[in-house]
Amino acid sequence: MTHRATATASAAPVPTLFPVPAPVAQERPTGAYIAFAAICLIWGTTFVGIRVAIETIPTLLVTSLRFLAAGLILLVIAALTGARFPQRFVEWRDHIISGILMVAMGNTLVVYAEHQLSSGFAALLSATIPIWMALMESFSGRSKMTRRRAIGLALGFGGVGLLVAPAIGRPDLSLPFFMAVGAMQLSAIAWNSGTLYSRRHPSSSDPMANAVIQMLAGGAGVTLIALMTGTHVTMAMFSVRSVLALLYLAVFGSVVAYTSYLYALTKLSAGKVSSYAYINPLVAVFFGAILLHEAVSLRMILAMVVILAGVAVIQIDRKKEIAR
Repeated sequence: MTHRATATASAAPVPTLFPVPAPVAQERPTGAYIAFAAICLIWGTTFVGIRVAIETIPTLLVTSLRFLAAGLILLVIAALTGARFPQRFVEWRDHIISGILMVAMGNTLVVYAEHQLSSGFAALLSATIPIWMALMESFSGRSKMTRRRAIGLALGFGGVGLLVAPAIGRPDLSLPFFMAVGAMQLSAIAWNSGTLYSRRHPSSSDPMANAVIQMLAGGAGVTLIALMTGTHVTMAMFSVRSVLALLYLAVFGSVVAYTSYLYALTKLSAGKVSSYAYINPLVAVFFGAILLHEAVSLRMILAMVVILAGVAVIQIDRKKEIAR
């Protein structure tokens, strides 16, 4: 998963990290739109990158190596730019917990799911992150379950039902397939849990510094689990294709896209930047078909339309709620 989620709308968990407030400047230079385009392209293609990386690299190592590398690169950037790190232990603790939820759990579950799902299919399921967020906010009492929000939820989960319908009643597909689908839903819940936890525990440190802590904490946590479960690193795990995909995930999917995200937020409205959530599934499906020759069925296209319609309805309801 890519880096993929804001509190208002997010794509894949992979996507990159993490929801941050930022002032919006008056001018809107071309550079901001280039950064936005990079977010849409890179985060959409991280699903393809994961699919290639797991051809030879074990699930846990994909997540651990990706985020340890990305976290160290961002650490250097943060040091060079003078990013402010947390001054209190409690803030470090909060970012570590968020990193465990979003990176260690959220992204690892996406990697696991892609052993059974195509990259485009996984991206479509990942598009339900804002739908799960609306449901979790309602259950936690942070927002009301309005009629419009209920319609959005029904559309979103109806799209998921449309995706999984062909596997119902097929024993040859059902168990591993539904475990993968379930992993994607657990990934969305873990990602949103980390997002909500971050909201409840605001930090005085800079977003770049926060991302460093979250990436390194998540990557280190998954590395520890890999060692405890007996994962052995061998040279045979690292084919040229998988290594290049892993480098793409770490450098572009987590570092370049994240810094582009931060830059775009300083020049464009948060609502405009968050619209990448509607573009990522399209990018993932397109590049999955072009690069990996993944099948794209009419059912997938219809499900995409239904899921994104649900996301749009929920976003409209959230904007109206904020306006009120």
